[in-house]
Amino acid sequence: MTDDDLIGLHGKETTGPRWAPFKRLNNAAARLVHEGRTMEAAAMFEQAYRLTLVDDLDGAGYDARARVLGNLATLAENRGDTAASLRLAGEALDACASAERDAGDRFGTVAVRTSVLIQRSQTHQLLGRYDHALADLEAALALTADTDDNDDDRLVAFNLHNTRSVLLLHLEHLEAAEAAALHALDLATAHYPALAGHPYSNLARIAQAHNDHDTAMAYLQLAEQIHTAAGDAAQAALAVANQGRVAGRQGDRDAAVALLARAERAFLDGEQPLRAAEIRYSRAHVAFDSGAMAEARALLPEAIATLREAGHVVVLAEALGLQGDMLAADADFAGAEEAFQEARALYEATGARYHLARLDMRRAFAAAAARDHTDDPDERQQLLQVALYFSLPSALATDAIRHQYTPGRARELWAATVAIPAMAHALHLAMELRDGALISELLEHMSSTVSLHAEGHGVAAVAAIDPIELPAPNFEADELAFAASAFVTGASEDFPAPRFALPPRLRVNPNRESVLEPWIIETERRYGFPIRSDQVVDAW
Repeated sequence: MTDDDLIGLHGKETTGPRWAPFKRLNNAAARLVHEGRTMEAAAMFEQAYRLTLVDDLDGAGYDARARVLGNLATLAENRGDTAASLRLAGEALDACASAERDAGDRFGTVAVRTSVLIQRSQTHQLLGRYDHALADLEAALALTADTDDNDDDRLVAFNLHNTRSVLLLHLEHLEAAEAAALHALDLATAHYPALAGHPYSNLARIAQAHNDHDTAMAYLQLAEQIHTAAGDAAQAALAVANQGRVAGRQGDRDAAVALLARAERAFLDGEQPLRAAEIRYSRAHVAFDSGAMAEARALLPEAIATLREAGHVVVLAEALGLQGDMLAADADFAGAEEAFQEARALYEATGARYHLARLDMRRAFAAAAARDHTDDPDERQQLLQVALYFSLPSALATDAIRHQYTPGRARELWAATVAIPAMAHALHLAMELRDGALISELLEHMSSTVSLHAEGHGVAAVAAIDPIELPAPNFEADELAFAASAFVTGASEDFPAPRFALPPRLRVNPNRESVLEPWIIETERRYGFPIRSDQVVDAW
């Protein structure tokens, strides 16, 4: 592979003979990264960096320093040292400022600065700092020339839209994420076919969020083929790992185990322990789902320790949720609740509303399961009420998320595969409690139609939920500040989309107070977004 074969930022002018040794080292190290030889690459990048530690550094030298620091930041993130990654990215941006001060954009430093901002945004996403991630992407967008003028502009534009797609996925803006992924795919297909696997993987995640596992698997197999053909061992392994996760969701344990083990070995061989820990969590999840409890118990603690050390809150929250499920299965309900609470705090901090609701549904399952471990009728009834306390707001919120979609297939997939099963569980609990009035109003609620006129809606406050306490819970809790930005909560208009307005509240029986209305109010308070409009109409 020659220097020109490397996909990367090549600059506008040559940096001259003085920096030719740096260029050879930097490009040779980039080739090693491409081959998965990250430790050798890191040593070579460090050698290149030392060439820039001179007193008479010129604009070309500062540009060189920025490039190698950006590469070192990426490697630091890959090995799980997120603090070092952020520090190195900051130093790279400082070097960019010095290069632009001394030489303007003669060497393509603006593209380097944009690329480092995109890379740092990815690290912030891993840490769950979505406000910081968004700020870096907005700064990168302001610098980006989304044109066909030169290779650097096209490559930066691809990276920006691909990273934006991932951020939007984290923020649960699935339709906007799909649009960004398709934009990135168009850029890759036209100019960098070897990079097309990245947006295909993002499209797979979107399909999986809608429980369209066949489509997700097809995208991931295509991504693996593209990365393999390009010689990108790490990204091919990531596509294989994601295939294993999809196979696990489809109930194909044998395929899931084989694919995940293959991917984990590739990341261990490639000296990327953080990626390996992500996969170890997924292996534990597959083991738990298939009843291999001993295997799940052996895998999960090490994965949690690595994820926690790196501050990888996105996967750590998922791993803690699995830990809660496992402890509940062992009848350690107090330990399960502790794990669920820690996971919930991480989701709250990142504004992951659907994941909050999903986790509360798991807490409902744990409370319902606890009934099998007591013969006291009063305690069994109280646990059933606790289960409903978690399940019904979770179901109402999950159902309301459909109204954030534009009309179409994705909206109907969400309703059929996510919202309806969640509501069915809540209805089952209400039936066990023999609450006829609540059942009647829930059925009317589910049957109500939507308005065709979209209106603006405010954002409610997010509040803490107390751990399970007996007797039956109430709806009182202390309010917490919402850590994420208005963009996260949906108040931002950065990514507008035509959608239905929220349906009205229903008055099912004019002769009595609604029994569902307090649950709707609690749901909006708990998850921080409106699920029904303020309008009240008669059901009949």
